[in-house]
Amino acid sequence: MTIPKRPSPLRLRGLSYSVVRGPNAEGDWYWRARDAEDRTVWTGWSSRAALLQSAPGEVPEPPSFRTVADLIAQWMETRERDPQLKPQTLTTCAARAKGVLAAVGDELLTDLGPAFMERLRDRLIAAGLTQRGVNARQRLLRAAARWASAEERLTHKPLPVMRLRSAERVNLDYTPTEAEALAALREMSGETGLAATVLAITGARVSEVVDLKRGDLDLSSGWLRLSGKTGPRRFPLIAELRALLGDRGCSTDGRPEPTSPDTPLFRWPMRAPAGAVRCQLAHACRRAGVPRFTPHGLRRMVVNRILRAGADITAAAELMGHSPSVMLLYYRRVSSDDRAAGVAQAGLGQPLEVAGAPMKPGHKSRHRRR
Repeated sequence: MTIPKRPSPLRLRGLSYSVVRGPNAEGDWYWRARDAEDRTVWTGWSSRAALLQSAPGEVPEPPSFRTVADLIAQWMETRERDPQLKPQTLTTCAARAKGVLAAVGDELLTDLGPAFMERLRDRLIAAGLTQRGVNARQRLLRAAARWASAEERLTHKPLPVMRLRSAERVNLDYTPTEAEALAALREMSGETGLAATVLAITGARVSEVVDLKRGDLDLSSGWLRLSGKTGPRRFPLIAELRALLGDRGCSTDGRPEPTSPDTPLFRWPMRAPAGAVRCQLAHACRRAGVPRFTPHGLRRMVVNRILRAGADITAAAELMGHSPSVMLLYYRRVSSDDRAAGVAQAGLGQPLEVAGAPMKPGHKSRHRRR
C-alpha cells in the first residue's frame, strides 16, 4: 500500500500548522497549530483541503518560477513558515542562499543538471569560498530542487554535489618499506614524532598510542599495555621502547607531587592528537620524498616484519590485537621477494624423492598395470 505524501506545513490566520502523525482511516492528518510564541493552541484531525477552506483566500496559488532566484525565493518562504526550524537554521540557510543567488540566480531552471552544478562550484570557488562552503551551497540548491519536485512544480533532475579535487588521489593502502618509514620518521619531531616512532615499533593503532597513560608503561615487568577496540593486550617493552618512553613512566615527572597512573603519557597541545599524527606523517612523507602512507601503513609494515622473521602466526596476531585470519587478510602484504623466498625455502627447484628406492635412469618398472 502506498502511503500518501505528508502535507507540508502552512500558516493560516497567524498560526503555524504542521502535521504530527497520520493519515488515519479517513485520510485525515493530525495537525498541531502554534502561535507566534511557539505555544500549541490547537490539535486535531483534518485534511489540508479542510484547513484551507476554513480560511478562503489566506493561501493563494504559488506563482510559477523560471529562474534559480524564483526557486530559492519560494523555497525560503516555505522554510520560514516551517515551525520546526530554529531561527539560527533560517539564518544559515539565508546566508547560503545569498551565495547561490549571486552565482547563478539569473540562470534558467531548464539548465539544471551536473554541468550546472559544476558552473556553480567554479563560480563559488572563484568568489573565494572554501570547498566546504561550496558543498553546503550546492546542497542547498539540491534541497530546493527536491522540494519543487515533490510539489510537482519542477521535473526531477539529479543534482550531484560537484567537488574540486585539488590533489592527486592518494593510495591510503600503501605499505612503506623499512627504509621509507625511517626516512619519514627522521622528518618528524616532538610528540607527534615520538608517537609515530612508537607506531613503527609496535604496529599499534594510532588511537591506542595517543591515548596511552603512564600506568600503561610497566617498567618493572617489561610490558606496554595497549587498549584498543578488540580489548586490552600487552606488548613487550623492548630496549627501543624503553629508551623512548622510559623517562615518562617514572613515579615522578621532575615534580614534587606524585604522578598519577592516569596521567597521559604524551603531552598533547591539541584536542585531536590522532589527526595531528596523521597530518604530520603525511607532511613528513612529502619532505622525505617517499610515497605517502598512514599510521595504519606502519601497522601493516610491522606485521610483515614479524611474519617474515618466522614468528608464530598466533603470537603475531595477539600482538596486533586481531585474530590470525583477520591479520593475514587485512594486514599481511606479500611482495615479490616474499614469493621468491617462499619458493626457495620450500626447495621447489630440487628433484622430488619418492618413498622407496629411487629409480635409476633407464630403469623400467616390472609392475604391470591391472
